[in-house]
Amino acid sequence: MDYEKDFEDKIEKNDPENVVPPEENEKEELYQTEELNSEILKAEEQKQEELETTAPIPKVEFRNNKKSLGKMVKRFRRKMVASFIAVALVSALIGGGVTGAVMKYYGTQNDASAQVVTRYLPLDATSSNDSGILNLIPNIYKIVSPAVVEIDTSTAYTNGYRTEYVPKGSGSGFIISSDGYIVTNNHVIDGASKITVKLLDGRSADAKLVGKDDRTDLAVLKINLPNLPVVRLGDSSKLQPGELAIAIGNPLGDSFAGTVTAGIISGLNRNLQSDYGPVKLIQTDAAINPGNSGGPLVNSKAEVIGITSVKLTSIGPSIQDPFGMFQSQGTPVEGMGFAIPINEAKPIIDQIIKHGYVERPMMGIGAQTITQQDAAQYNLPVGVYVVQVQPNSGAEKAGIQPGDVIIKADGKTITSFEDLQSIINNHKVGDVISVTVWRNGKTFTVPVKLQSSANFQ
Repeated sequence: MDYEKDFEDKIEKNDPENVVPPEENEKEELYQTEELNSEILKAEEQKQEELETTAPIPKVEFRNNKKSLGKMVKRFRRKMVASFIAVALVSALIGGGVTGAVMKYYGTQNDASAQVVTRYLPLDATSSNDSGILNLIPNIYKIVSPAVVEIDTSTAYTNGYRTEYVPKGSGSGFIISSDGYIVTNNHVIDGASKITVKLLDGRSADAKLVGKDDRTDLAVLKINLPNLPVVRLGDSSKLQPGELAIAIGNPLGDSFAGTVTAGIISGLNRNLQSDYGPVKLIQTDAAINPGNSGGPLVNSKAEVIGITSVKLTSIGPSIQDPFGMFQSQGTPVEGMGFAIPINEAKPIIDQIIKHGYVERPMMGIGAQTITQQDAAQYNLPVGVYVVQVQPNSGAEKAGIQPGDVIIKADGKTITSFEDLQSIINNHKVGDVISVTVWRNGKTFTVPVKLQSSANFQ
C-alpha cells in the first residue's frame, strides 16, 4: 500500500546509517549481503534435503543477485527500526503514566530542596494535605493554641466608697484539664487583686488563684467555662538538644495574642540562680518576649515539655550583676530563652491542686553560703551561715542559733546552701537528719526533724 511505502521511505530517509560516507555504506552492505547469502544457501540446502526424501526434486533457480539481496537487507532493517519505535512509544506511554502518578502525589515544584524532601520522606509525610511534614508547625499550632490563654492581672484600689482595678500586667498560661485548671508562672499573677483569663475562641472569665509556689515560679488558676480545650503533657526527660521547640503565647499583651515562634532545644539542665538556689531549666532559641511567661513550650508531637519563664537579654560583667540588670554595663545576648521542664513542674502542680500549696521538708532556717574567700576574710569555716531561725522549727528545737555555721548534713560535707538544700530535698517531711554545726571554734552534731514548708507560709 502507498502509506506503507511512504513510511518505509521516511524510515530509510531518517536512518542514521544512510548518512555515513558512501564507501563505508557499500562495505557494510557487502558484508551483510555475504552473510545473508551464506544463511540463505544453508537454508536452501536443508530444504532440498527434506524435499528429496518426500517428493521429486523440482528445479529451483536461486538468484544470487547482489542488488536484490541489498533490498532485502534494507527491508529487514526498516522492519527492525519500526519495531524499536513501537517499543519506544509504548515505554514512553508507560513512563508518562508513572511520572504523572508520581507528580500527582509529590507536586510539580521545581525547588531542589522540596525534591530532596519528597525523595527521602514517606509519601504521607510529604503530601499536600493537612497531615504533611511541611505543615508540621501549623498543625501543632492548631492543636495546642486553643488551650493557650492570655492572663491579665489588675490591682485594686479604693476610691472613697468604691473599689476600682488598675491593669497590672499580662502573661500566658495553658489549660491542663477540662474542669478549668490552668498553669502559669507565679510572677505573672504575683500581687494581683483580680485575674482575668481570655481564650483564643473569644471567651473570657475571672480566674481563681488555686495556689502558687515562689520557689519554682509556678502557679495554678481555675476558671469555670464549659467545653474547654486542653493540652497534652509530654516527657521532658527524653529531650535532646537540637529537637524542635515551639513557643505559643501572648507577647506584649492582647494585641499579639496567639503568637507562635519556633526554634530548637538549645540546651538542658541550665542553672540559673534564684533566691532559693539554682533552677535547672530548658534552654531554647525560640523567641520569648514579655507576655510569653507561663505559656507552653511544645515539642514536635504537640506535647507541652516546658513552661516558658525566663529570657536573658544581657550578661552582667560582675557577680553583683550576673544577668545584666544594668543594661549599660552588660553584654547583649540573643536567642537565650528558658523554660521550666514539665517533669519538674508536674509534682508541684499536683500538690497545688490537691493542697493549695507545695509541701516540702525544711529545717526552718534562713542561710547563706560561706565561700573560701569569705572564710579567709571572716575567719569562718566554709559552709552555710545561719542568718535566722524560724520559731518552733526543727532547727530551733535542735538548738541551732543565728551565727552558727553548718558544715555537714547526713555525714556529707556542706560547702554551699545548694548542697544543704539538695540533701533536705532527698528526704520527706518528718524525717530526721544529723547536722554538724560550728560555733565559736567548736563543732557538735544535732538531730533535726524536718517539718513541712506549709507550716511557715
